[in-house]
Order: sequence, then C-alpha cells, then structure tokens
Amino acid sequence: MSLDTVGVLGIGEMGTAVAKLLDDNGVRVVTTLEGRSAKTKANAVAAGVEDLGSMEEVVRASDLVLSMLSSKVAAEVAHQVGEAARSVGVHPMYGEFNAIAPGTVQAIETDIGDCMDVVDGGIVGGPGNLPAATFYLSGPRAAEVAVISEFGFTTRVLGDVVGQASGMKLCYAGMTKGLSTMALDLLLAATALGVEESVLEQYKKSMSGVIQFVDRFVPGNPKRAVRRAEEMPEVAAMMDSLGFSGSIHRAAYERMKWLGDLEMDTDGAEDAATVARQIIDASGK
Repeated sequence: MSLDTVGVLGIGEMGTAVAKLLDDNGVRVVTTLEGRSAKTKANAVAAGVEDLGSMEEVVRASDLVLSMLSSKVAAEVAHQVGEAARSVGVHPMYGEFNAIAPGTVQAIETDIGDCMDVVDGGIVGGPGNLPAATFYLSGPRAAEVAVISEFGFTTRVLGDVVGQASGMKLCYAGMTKGLSTMALDLLLAATALGVEESVLEQYKKSMSGVIQFVDRFVPGNPKRAVRRAEEMPEVAAMMDSLGFSGSIHRAAYERMKWLGDLEMDTDGAEDAATVARQIIDASGK
C-alpha cells in the first residue's frame, strides 16, 4: 500500500515537524483545522498542510491518518475519526502516535478496528531533530507504516501486537522524565541545605553517567513540564495493568505539574544544578 496522502491530526510541535518532513518529500499532507487556533493554522500553512475542512474529508482522502495530540484526548479523537470513517465508508490505517498506555491503544483498536486498521506508534526523540528520532511501530500493518523511512524518518517495527510500541515509548519516557524529576528534586534539597557542592562532587564521583544525562535533560524540563507531565499517568496505568504499582509515576506527575506551575523557562541553563538555583532564587527560599 502506498502512502500518497497522510492525514495529520494535531499540528503542534511534533505534528508540524512530521507534516513538514512528509511534505518536503512529496507526500500530500491533509488535516482539518475546524475550531483550531490561529497559531495552529499558521503552523499548518508553514508545514504545507492542506486543510480539508472536516474529519470526514480527511479520512476519505488519507491512506494513513496519524494522531499526534495530547494523551488526554487520544481515545476521544480516535472515536471521532472512527465515526467519520464509518460515515463515508472508507477503511484507512490509523497511526496512534500519542504517549498513551498499551491498554489505552488496545481499547482504541477495539473501538475503531471495524473501520480502521490501527498501527501503534511511539516516538523517541524531539521535533527539533526529527530524522534523529526513532518511530517505533507495532501491529499487524506496522510494516506498511514503516515505509515512511523513505521520507527521512527512522522507523523500527517491534512486532505485530498493538501496544508494544506504546509500551516502548512509555518505558523510555518514564525513565527520562521520572529520573530527571527526581534528580532536580534532590538538587533543590541540596541547594536549600547548602550542601550542593558536596552532593555534586559525590554524584560525579560515583555516577558520572547519570549526571551527564541529568545535566542534558533537566534544563528543558520547567518550560515543558506541563506537557511532559501528561505522560506520567499513562506510565502509571501501564504499570498498574501489569500488576506493578504505578505510584512512583503518579508522584512524578504531581511534581512535574508543580514545576510547570512555576512558569519558568530555563532553556540554555548550563546544568541541572543551575536550574535548581534558579528555582530557589525565584521562589525566595
């Protein structure tokens, strides 16, 4: 099956980057901008996305519909897309690329599987350097979506079970976001106690690799904490469904929400310790 036309739902940072790379490589990219903001409409124009005006027209035109939205609305939007596909009598593929629990994407497959073939997707990497990101895929038709590698994407098929790609994404996100959140918390404590230098010295002595990761990841956290926090309840749901408590990730969600409420932009900070000092200074503690 060729991918001549791809529908992209969610023209945010990732959706815009994906749409532009597809458009740059000769793929027709369509969406519906009904009720969307002026910023989203401008993003669509910049990425070469064609507005077809309705969900029905998007599914009618598309070989593949990609969902790249907030995890909170993933199931709701999938249901709407399925209803549109049923109403116009088409059967395209549906790429579920939101950061949601395996059980959630499996529920989506149950909901719309009669009218759309669901391919599970998990993206590891950011929109700023999309060719370096990996698009993990799973499901019976995952190999057909993997042909987007011809358009500059890096893809990897994990298997034919819907839920495997989402699980891969959440296991990675739970580590990166969870670990960096915990590390920042401890650096806040060290700074407040006046033992920051000694703590950092010991960290670098006994776990330098972890500190390298934290210094790379934490500076971008405050600005993106609200969006990244949305993934933590999904990680918790995955852990619960597997018989392990998701309590750690629910706690990470609360901490990340607190961080987002500070409304700080620490992009460009030298390291995680600098971010901790900036938060301490801003809070007056």
